[in-house]
Amino acid sequence: MEGYWIWLAFLALAVISLSIIQLEAGRNKRLLAGYRQMQMDVEQLRGRLREKEMKLDQLQRECAHLLKLKSRNLDLEEELKKTKRSAEYNSSERLQYLESYLARQEQNPSAIFLGTFPPLRLHSIEDRLCRMLEAARFEVVVVSPWIKRQTWNRIAAPLQKFFRRGGRLVVFMRGRESDYSSGMSDDIQDEVRRLGGELLFVRPLHAKIYMIDRKEAIVTSANLSQGGIDDNYEAGVWLNDPQVIHDICSYVDDLYRCRQS
Repeated sequence: MEGYWIWLAFLALAVISLSIIQLEAGRNKRLLAGYRQMQMDVEQLRGRLREKEMKLDQLQRECAHLLKLKSRNLDLEEELKKTKRSAEYNSSERLQYLESYLARQEQNPSAIFLGTFPPLRLHSIEDRLCRMLEAARFEVVVVSPWIKRQTWNRIAAPLQKFFRRGGRLVVFMRGRESDYSSGMSDDIQDEVRRLGGELLFVRPLHAKIYMIDRKEAIVTSANLSQGGIDDNYEAGVWLNDPQVIHDICSYVDDLYRCRQS
């Protein structure tokens, strides 16, 4: 009888051990399945991470390319500005204007009388000057002994557009300190400088000339002042005759040599 109970005890112990083994096996299977699932999740995350890294690398390459393009664009803009100020560019522009002039010569007059006398319905000096400035490409020459800031501001808008196109502005004025103290002229040096222009003084200056691109000019009695543009009875001639323009250019060159240092 005692052996029977020992056998039952061993049997119970075996059953319990088997149950424990089965439980451990099930637990191990679940752990293994969980581990495998974790591995799959990790691989998926790694794949997504690689995709993100590839996209990030692509974005970095595109940004670097855009920066190179921007740098190149700035270089090209600077080269264009330098080219527009070069003698070769100006010569090419003048040649184009000359060809255009020859093509229009049969249709357009070579000279027009201008005035500030509205009752006669004459061409306005200011209107013609503004039209010229709007069309200016590479050079504007202003010869006016006396210039008032209020009148200068009336032509500032087309001059600013001309400056943004890379053109050269040269202004000749009468060079006496008394002209400023008496109010005959205003000091417009800052205005001219903001437009990248050159302001030159000639003491005995009395001529009034407005020349655009060395292809057309106004020779007049009118200063750039309210009296010259609005109040006085002024007169002048707009012209584009090549020989006369050549003579005006020579005169302007002489003024340049006579400027005050």
